[in-house]
Amino acid sequence: MSELRTRDVVESDLPAVLAIRSRSFGPLGVGGEDWWRRVSAETLGGRMIAVVDGSDTVLGAGRIRPYEQAWGGRHLRMGGVAGVYVEPSARGRGVATTLTRALVARMAELGDVVSCLFPTTATLYRRSGYEIGGTQTRTTYAAHVLRDLGSAGAGHATGKRPERPRTATTGDAQQMHDLAREAHARHASSGPMVPSVAAFRGMLERDEVIAYVLGDGFVVYGLSDDAVTVEHLVAATPESATTLWGLVGSGSSAAPTVHTYLDPRDPVTLAIGGLAANEVQQVPWMARVVDLEAAVSGRSFATHTSVEASLVVDDPDVPANSGHWTVGVTGGRGTATRTDDASTPRAGSGGAAASTARREPLRVDARGLSALWCGWSVSRLRQAGLATGGDADGDAALDAVFASTPYITEYF
Repeated sequence: MSELRTRDVVESDLPAVLAIRSRSFGPLGVGGEDWWRRVSAETLGGRMIAVVDGSDTVLGAGRIRPYEQAWGGRHLRMGGVAGVYVEPSARGRGVATTLTRALVARMAELGDVVSCLFPTTATLYRRSGYEIGGTQTRTTYAAHVLRDLGSAGAGHATGKRPERPRTATTGDAQQMHDLAREAHARHASSGPMVPSVAAFRGMLERDEVIAYVLGDGFVVYGLSDDAVTVEHLVAATPESATTLWGLVGSGSSAAPTVHTYLDPRDPVTLAIGGLAANEVQQVPWMARVVDLEAAVSGRSFATHTSVEASLVVDDPDVPANSGHWTVGVTGGRGTATRTDDASTPRAGSGGAAASTARREPLRVDARGLSALWCGWSVSRLRQAGLATGGDADGDAALDAVFASTPYITEYF
């Protein structure tokens, strides 16, 4: 058997990679060639990796899309793993595992501190330290319920004249990006990605979506098959929210159904006069911590949480994550400090150890660390066999640090 190795994909490899993709998932559909050119241009030059054999034949490839992802409302560099293709005749030779581990190592080199993906199989990615982080949720509403929300909006109740939305242009891309970032911070969101200015501009240039803007909000949606599909809706005030939702539902006679890919706890759930439809679709996604120290220092935490906790990590694919850590949170900011002494003070509140008693720290592997990062409680990690050691006091401290309900709105 030829020895496998990895290298960067270069432009001359793209036909071979596309052929593997077609043999694995079928040919590209309508508009697929434009999409292929865009994602290839985005990831060539360090963010697309191939697995090759001794004759330099490409057996598999994957790409790392550059994103910013909100955690606690602050944005971290996130590598979105996508386009993982393996030549069908080469399956069972370790190509996929070699590839995913190379992608994780490359993200560490590039400075991506977390990573996410939508798995075709969980087992493969768990071998490389990924674990289920949350879901992308599609919620369905009757359009007339949203139309009625706009008619009886907060602006009418307060006597304010609601601002009229206008059609978005490419010149609005920066404002839309900034408003999305502000919304993530306002709601202390964890999981969603903020589209770059270039991404918003590209959507508008290509007429891929319908988009409207206000001074403090915007909506992006598509229209097909008698349904509206909302990709983004951001509003800083009740008046703007009801105006934009009313716009979405205004075509209820032609498009009676509205699908949304938003926060499952979007405030519209509290504002509408009825309930969402029973039809809810969820797609799981997986996450990985690539750089524990940078991820914790870059994430925002609950302002009134003040706690320290001890953690030992075993992550052979990212050796920089392995070792003994003290994770501390105070004033909404966090730190992960490497500690040589594996015998540590008992966790407690007040930003410092509550006792001089010594204890064995909680121990997790890369999967356990990733699940902990995404808000899975330590008790659940223990039940799944992903955490050992520690004690109830330390468990409670780590639960307080990483408490969150992450979600993703965009499929990539």
